[in-house]
Amino acid sequence: MSHRRAAVPALAATLAAALALAACVPLSPPPYATPTPVEPSAGAQSGDGFTRAERVALRVWAVACGSYRNGTAWMLDETHAVTNRHVVRDTTLVELTDYQGREYHVTDAEYSRRDDLALLTIDGTFPEAATLATEEPAVGDPLTVSGFALGGPLASRTGPYMGLRENELDPDGAQIYFVEVLAREGNSGSPLTDADGDVVGVVFSSDGEDFAGAVTLPRLEAFLEDDAPRTSAETTC
Repeated sequence: MSHRRAAVPALAATLAAALALAACVPLSPPPYATPTPVEPSAGAQSGDGFTRAERVALRVWAVACGSYRNGTAWMLDETHAVTNRHVVRDTTLVELTDYQGREYHVTDAEYSRRDDLALLTIDGTFPEAATLATEEPAVGDPLTVSGFALGGPLASRTGPYMGLRENELDPDGAQIYFVEVLAREGNSGSPLTDADGDVVGVVFSSDGEDFAGAVTLPRLEAFLEDDAPRTSAETTC
């Protein structure tokens, strides 16, 4: 698959550094709670008032040894979802809840050894799936984060793509997309979508105020290849 090469703007030194979304802290809401009902998105693309990205987004409740984690996943196809490695690594149980409150049990979770990505297999099937973009975003394109910040409710926020930059959490790793948009704990794993609603990346970091970082489309595609190396997220306490 071919991609346009995204230009790198001269980012001002005052831009906030991308920091990891909190992952291993105990959460105050009870696990497996039903998402709060939400108003339809202003950019609704369907008869039910929600965008495709919102309809395929899932809230993640993951049980680790001695703590809970929350995050967001999104359906890749009818049985597989994508989220972040740091959301499900070393967990003993993972449950997903969609925007209508339907629950899905995760039967298998595998994560990348190179990027902050994980692939989940659900028990049953999901009625809709995301579509991957065919091109990387261009600087200035509006990109949208759809997910369950702070455990919910489901919300979407849009901001301009600023360009590629070094991943400050992994300076030796691949570059990341840098987006001027608010993302908070719970947005880890959210789909980053373009104006057509297609997934261009996966949110994994934020400064908690103005900027978010996302795994790029080429890195996501490499992770999803059939022979991609992955590690099981299963653990025992």
